[in-house]
Amino acid sequence: MKKYDVLIIGAGHAGVEAAIASDRIGAKTALISFKKSDLGVMSCNPAMGGLGKGHLIREIDAMGGVIGLASDHSGIQFRMLNRTRGEAVQGPRAQIDRDLYKENIQRIVRNSGVELVEGEVRNIITERKSGNESIIGVETSTVGKLYCKKLVVTTGTFLSGVIYRGKEKWKAGRLNARPSFDLAKFFKSKKYQTYRLKTGTPPRLEGNSINFSKCIVQKGDETPIPFSFLTKSIDTKQYPCFITHTNQNTHKIILDNFQNSPLFDGSIISKGPRYCPSIEDKVKRFEGKDKHQIFLEPETRCGELIYPNGISTSLDKNAQQHFLRTINGLEHVIVKELGYAVEYDCVDSNEIELTYESKRIKGLYLAGQINGTTGYEEAAAQGLLAGINAARSLAKLNEIVIDRSQGYLGVLTSDLNKGGLVEPYRMFTSRAEYRLLLRADNADERLTDLAIKIGTAEKERKMIWVNKKKMLKNALEKLISLKAAPQKYANAGLKINLDGKKRSAFSVLGYKESSWDLIESVWPELKSLKLDSVTKKQIKTNAFYDRYVGRQLLEIDELRKETELKLHERVDFEKCSGLSNEIKEILRRNKPKSIGEARRLTGMTPAAASILLRFVKK
Repeated sequence: MKKYDVLIIGAGHAGVEAAIASDRIGAKTALISFKKSDLGVMSCNPAMGGLGKGHLIREIDAMGGVIGLASDHSGIQFRMLNRTRGEAVQGPRAQIDRDLYKENIQRIVRNSGVELVEGEVRNIITERKSGNESIIGVETSTVGKLYCKKLVVTTGTFLSGVIYRGKEKWKAGRLNARPSFDLAKFFKSKKYQTYRLKTGTPPRLEGNSINFSKCIVQKGDETPIPFSFLTKSIDTKQYPCFITHTNQNTHKIILDNFQNSPLFDGSIISKGPRYCPSIEDKVKRFEGKDKHQIFLEPETRCGELIYPNGISTSLDKNAQQHFLRTINGLEHVIVKELGYAVEYDCVDSNEIELTYESKRIKGLYLAGQINGTTGYEEAAAQGLLAGINAARSLAKLNEIVIDRSQGYLGVLTSDLNKGGLVEPYRMFTSRAEYRLLLRADNADERLTDLAIKIGTAEKERKMIWVNKKKMLKNALEKLISLKAAPQKYANAGLKINLDGKKRSAFSVLGYKESSWDLIESVWPELKSLKLDSVTKKQIKTNAFYDRYVGRQLLEIDELRKETELKLHERVDFEKCSGLSNEIKEILRRNKPKSIGEARRLTGMTPAAASILLRFVKK
């Protein structure tokens, strides 16, 4: 009879992070997957990060997670999105070699204490004592019963998964992978609130059949910035991506095939991700647009397969091949794998606590797409936190709940805890009211001390952070202590208000026109700090945002006080430019009568409520 402290079902991004975190904390941990070879598979796009998502990867890494390191070792093109804007809304992104990523994740898990079990979980075993139901173990298709004290379920799109392509449909969690219907029955038998969501994927194209000379080249950054705080530099070769567009001929073929589309013939009634819609959705919703952008992204370094990001589709084979060949550069394209949509079961996320533990069954944790999210990064974040809390609860240690002011990990958790999602949840910087504090560059400042405290930080991470923390502290103290009248800074070449007020070197470093070279010319003793370029940039960014953070905290406090502010029944939410279309739809549908009522709406974030308050008062 095999017994474990923590069992994890599913070896995707959520499952891997849960397993590694649990193992690091000291729990005897096993990871169950249909096939061991599924470990580290990137089911959809070959990319990591982006706006909001890149912040999550940095935070997972700062907490000792593995998604950042694996991405750094597997990346073939790195770009910092929103580079021309402030650091708070910049997001690191990388094109990933999916074969390398799989290898790196499997290596990380092999080198851990996590045991891999191959097979399907047919049922979850529980017991009821004193009126409370709790986890005992699972029944598998291969090794019979496995017993555990805590169970983390990370089933992705596999719960009652059904794939659609034109008039065809078949049971699957993803292409060539069987779904989990037995496990879906367990959640229904226990009266969990479940619902269906949809996601999709584009066709995969043979690289040598594409005329890239007709496309726009998109190169990576000259100096790639890694995801992980443990990665000193990215020295691997950078490979280009390419951009092309659909056109009116493409759209006509798609429109002519709507009668065979499962999205419009009534086959699929669930909602897909608003911000990653199928090409059918885009053509229907934006009829006035004569083209849509497509990113041609290599799936591996050799470029044998290309992922056409932007044309997710569930049209039939003939329609897919027909519309693809109307696109510039794809006139003679050969399709290796056709696109499809997949519909699957989710559990309403108000069924879980802030620790990701189920409210109905003690010791059962849910993480990833089962909670209604979309994306590798969102799944990995939930897996990390679920694994941490499952392992800590064994020793009756305090639960770990990241606050919204501490990280996007907290924003994600808080948003999910409201439940009531009607479409897959995706992370954006606009969801965070504290986004000036929650930058990608300072994730280690915010979270690595916690990782060290709870035991998820590796020895190398602890050593690097302790040294960096000491440097940051010494530099800050020195910069604050050095003060001079504005004339001294002006003499060094800085345009500054000559008002006679003394300013610290830290304050002046935060000026947009200022620099470390200028500050060191005024205060040569700062050179003795011997800071590296990355740490210098982080300190300058901290200095720049220092003056704005206080203002943002005042806005948040004002929002708390203005909860009773009435909203006029004819207020036009469309004119509130800072709100996402998702939030505008929530407001239009519910017609809240006050700011407080708007804040309590499912799907409404504090950040959106703050924008709404400013709009209404203005």
